[in-house]
Amino acid sequence: MRKKRNTFPSVLLAILSALGFLIGSGIAGILILTTLPVQRGVDIPLISNEIFINFAIIFLSLTISMVNLFTFLSAVRYLRNKPSKPIRPINASQKLILLILWILSLTAGYFASQNPRWYPALAGTTTIAIWLPILLLISIARSGLPRSTHQRELGTITLGLSVAPGLIIILEFVLIFLIAIIIFILLGLQNPLQAQVPQILESLSNTEGGMQQLELVLFDFMKEPLIALGVFLALGVIAPMLEEIFKPMAIWFLLKRPLKDHEGYALGLISGGAFALLESAGMVIQMNPADWLAAVVLRAATGVLHIGLSGIVGFGLVNSRKIRKPGRGVLFILLSGVLHGGWNSLALYSGLAAIPNITEPNRIAPNTGTIISIVLMVFIFIAIVAINFFINRFIRRNLHSNLPEN
Repeated sequence: MRKKRNTFPSVLLAILSALGFLIGSGIAGILILTTLPVQRGVDIPLISNEIFINFAIIFLSLTISMVNLFTFLSAVRYLRNKPSKPIRPINASQKLILLILWILSLTAGYFASQNPRWYPALAGTTTIAIWLPILLLISIARSGLPRSTHQRELGTITLGLSVAPGLIIILEFVLIFLIAIIIFILLGLQNPLQAQVPQILESLSNTEGGMQQLELVLFDFMKEPLIALGVFLALGVIAPMLEEIFKPMAIWFLLKRPLKDHEGYALGLISGGAFALLESAGMVIQMNPADWLAAVVLRAATGVLHIGLSGIVGFGLVNSRKIRKPGRGVLFILLSGVLHGGWNSLALYSGLAAIPNITEPNRIAPNTGTIISIVLMVFIFIAIVAINFFINRFIRRNLHSNLPEN
């Protein structure tokens, strides 16, 4: 007797991807209609940053729409019981092509960032320059491993671009808001800082100081131990733990299915890549286009963090379920959260340690705190790469030996 297929997850995925396609296309369409008429009637240099932001969102929205379209078609194909061709792993020559394309996109983006009239082209290059290294990093991390199905990989991207980041943002906002309330209560209404808050907020409304003024204000706030503790707790514990738990959301939905170790690892990598795309695009879009090249390259390095940590969690969840030791999966999540939290805390400390240099124009050399934090961040980066290397080697050994994975 033929086993009845469970089509409910595919139906939900088809609905979610259809909504993603419509929302992404709608956002792009609205921005196109509102941006192009303004661009024709105004001197471009005067609104160059606004044009860059709008066009960057347009290209990002269209990219997300196309991904959701492919996911929808894959889900419909499954529901119609039509087999999909197996996905071939990316070979060495294709990885080299991705690297060359990324270098070319960086070169084109750099020259486009030097002229405000080319900012619309720079916006399109931004999505490409962020997406290419993510594809390259994922393909390198799972070198020598089989691919999963079209629907699982595309569905993972769709969830990683929609449900997962939305849930993470909501939970982070709620928990950080609660921390802020607790700190406000602990400080007490008689704390001297309370009297300074209106003055600080008024200084923030003065845009003449720009980012430098904002950094100095943040430095003043962080002089209060309770506020510093709350910030480090939010960025070093709550945010990274929530991200590492919910980024690989697709794996949580698929755990009851017979996932193999290489699928859990690969889907984790893809989840991290989807999250990295949204976060990196959001960061680069907000920055000055003149600093585009440095921003994109730095975000590519941060992509290693998101992709690698999600790969660790994905492997840990699937492997621990297979050997029926759920505690091991929790340990993998904690490991990723600690590494992520350490990176965030060190990055925050490095930034704060460098702020006093702003008030000392003649001081060029970085202080000791900045150097130590950067060195420790390099160690965390190397640790993430090394852990992923050993996970890949572990899976490949089991595949080649045809022994049960344990």
